Amino acid sequence: MMTETVSAPAPEGSEPSAETPTVVWDGIARGYVPTEPLPVPASVRLHTTAVDDVDPVTFEVVRYSLMNINLEHGQTLQRLCVSPVTMITRDFQPSILTADADVVFLGPYLQYFSNAQSLTIKWILENRAEDPGIGPGDMYVSNDPFVGTPHQPDTIVAAPVFIGDEIFCWVSNVLHHSDVGGSVMGSFCVDATDMFLDPPAFPPFKLVDQGRIRPDIEQMFLRQSRVPRNVHMDLRAAISANLVAAEKITALLKRYGADTVKAVMNRVLDSGEKTVAERLARIPDGTWSHRMYAEAAHTGDNATYVYRMTVRKEGEHLYVDNRGTDSQTGSINVTYAGFVGAFLSALTASLASDLAGAYGGVYRRVHFDLVPGTLSCADFPAAVSPSGIYTMETLISLAGTVIGQMLACAEPEIARLAIGPAHPAFYAMISGGTTADGTPFIATNANNMIGSLAASPAEDGVDFGGHFWIPEGTASNVEELELLWPMLYLYRRAMPGGADGAGRHRGGRGFLEAAIPWGAPGLAAAVYVDESFPKVVGARGANPGSVGHFRLKHGSDVHRSFEAGKIPQDFDTISGTQAAIEAKGPALMVAEDAVWEWTGANATGFGDPLTREPERVAVDVAAGSLPAEAAERVYGVVLTGTGTTDVAADSAATDVRRRDLLAARLAAASAPGLVRTAPADARLHLLGGELALAEFNGARHFVSVTGRAVLGPVTGNYKDGCAVLERPVRDLAPEYATHKARAGYTVRHREYLCPVTGLRIETEILRDGDEPLHDIALAPTKES
Repeated sequence: MMTETVSAPAPEGSEPSAETPTVVWDGIARGYVPTEPLPVPASVRLHTTAVDDVDPVTFEVVRYSLMNINLEHGQTLQRLCVSPVTMITRDFQPSILTADADVVFLGPYLQYFSNAQSLTIKWILENRAEDPGIGPGDMYVSNDPFVGTPHQPDTIVAAPVFIGDEIFCWVSNVLHHSDVGGSVMGSFCVDATDMFLDPPAFPPFKLVDQGRIRPDIEQMFLRQSRVPRNVHMDLRAAISANLVAAEKITALLKRYGADTVKAVMNRVLDSGEKTVAERLARIPDGTWSHRMYAEAAHTGDNATYVYRMTVRKEGEHLYVDNRGTDSQTGSINVTYAGFVGAFLSALTASLASDLAGAYGGVYRRVHFDLVPGTLSCADFPAAVSPSGIYTMETLISLAGTVIGQMLACAEPEIARLAIGPAHPAFYAMISGGTTADGTPFIATNANNMIGSLAASPAEDGVDFGGHFWIPEGTASNVEELELLWPMLYLYRRAMPGGADGAGRHRGGRGFLEAAIPWGAPGLAAAVYVDESFPKVVGARGANPGSVGHFRLKHGSDVHRSFEAGKIPQDFDTISGTQAAIEAKGPALMVAEDAVWEWTGANATGFGDPLTREPERVAVDVAAGSLPAEAAERVYGVVLTGTGTTDVAADSAATDVRRRDLLAARLAAASAPGLVRTAPADARLHLLGGELALAEFNGARHFVSVTGRAVLGPVTGNYKDGCAVLERPVRDLAPEYATHKARAGYTVRHREYLCPVTGLRIETEILRDGDEPLHDIALAPTKES
């Protein structure tokens, strides 16, 4: 088990103590990190024997049987759960794990649960095997983030599968419960300053003992919830789904023999490891780093906070750290388990998605060295419950960006696997109250499962493309939500394209929707997302993604519009008093005459918007995906025609306009000094957009593609050779506007330009005073 000596500061005027306390990575004072080999007490026997060889047909039959058992596990959960967040959204994950809890198969559901069940079961083996023990028919439950879950609503139910008196494997699931207590309905406690305002966190406890559910323990768990009936039904669904999976594995063991099935499981793990090792070998050694910002650590706060992630690749292994991340504070933290799950979900989606959930072998090649006591590796008693909307998505997006940078330096076949950053938050709304008959409800609106996908180096992003970290996630139909909850939807539609998400390849478009209370005197908006600056930069010079918004008007005229036979379709034209909204504000009371609107996000693009093919801009305008005025404002494209069929790009006028815009960039930028260009015969290895590598004079250099400007050695910071244009991000485009009282007012946007052409090479979003980020450094080759 990892340990670290931590010294508390001595009081002023006192001598420091000779003894310093030792904090252990034990899942109690700090996140749990299992040691290898896992110290399992001798009282528990693990099945380890396997046949030496399995014929190809048997291997495939057993492998697909295991995969299908896990898929059926997920389908059973989806059918039996009653809460929309599980039944419709599919915010859950079933798994099959080895006897010592290495992942064999994940399902196509929430991918950042990748390590949650593994960590929790390893903790159970290490800490519960002797007392109260692990036997046939047992199941353990836990929602403790310091042991393994991302946050308290995500509750794990784990069951051992025995062969004789030995644990052969484990089946497990983790699902999101609608409410597990805490200060805020829905259990995303944005006002929490520590764990004691968060929902209760239960370390693993035995809920099912030899096949019998313990009602005293079950009632204890349900007592914390505002909607205990829903939680009860979903908990029973989790137990039942485990039983289905365990029974089918037991049947598989009877048919093929335990040693044969174990050999298949071992080979699945080894094959996954071999696959990712071969792909890592095609990426040059180096270091890649990125940072992202959050605003407001808790209700009433208006500061900004930084998360940083660095990946170092050596040979066929990755080493990941979080140095440069701010210290833990407020409610925007995650534990060790959350950070690891976020990174692994982005890595497997990029580098190993063809393994179809057989990711345990991939994890063997990733090593984490995290600084504790930080926002992304918090110590007890940090609050973590809002992480499912905020910090987990921030870290997934951060990981996607870093991994994309790394893959861009790889051989072309590997570089094409990059998928880009995710949304920086899960834009959502959680509301609650009572229906007309007095029945309490909590409405977890997860419609942002509609999502949108970022652009790649080769293609536009996907409009309404969901999220790569939950492939099977689905949004609700409006009619379903109106049936479930006392509200009426005015509209749900696509967000317009614009500066947000613009690039050579544009990001996918998101959605927005508006609703009112209906059939109830009102409700409370407990959790919502309203940002004051974009969090995700576009890759290789693209614009940032969207700024998510929540808007609320009191005393609206919506009901009068109904009486006139009209359904309002534009929030700005609805009369009423607009409420002041904070980034992580308090619960807002929504009366019967109020109306709200909230947005998803347009995902980030790839490459400088001024390099987008003019014809594609014209197509977007003709299709209604881009307002006509944004063609020239954002892309520098001059259009002819005004209709949807006759609109076209004026090539000559566009060339002139773009030359003027590039010249204006360079005129406003600070120049790097002496500008050298690469020899004409130097071959370029493209890294995406305007960044490339070139080898000449016996060394490798970063260079720009079109201008061939030499930006610096591969061991240095290419940004030092760029022209730099910096301004407040609110001045970049109207889509990023904010007001003086919000945190985003002082956040800046920095563009790194080719000093020859003015084309963007990369961009950064940063706080006042933050230094430029050294985001790529490649190891020198023997030749250089």
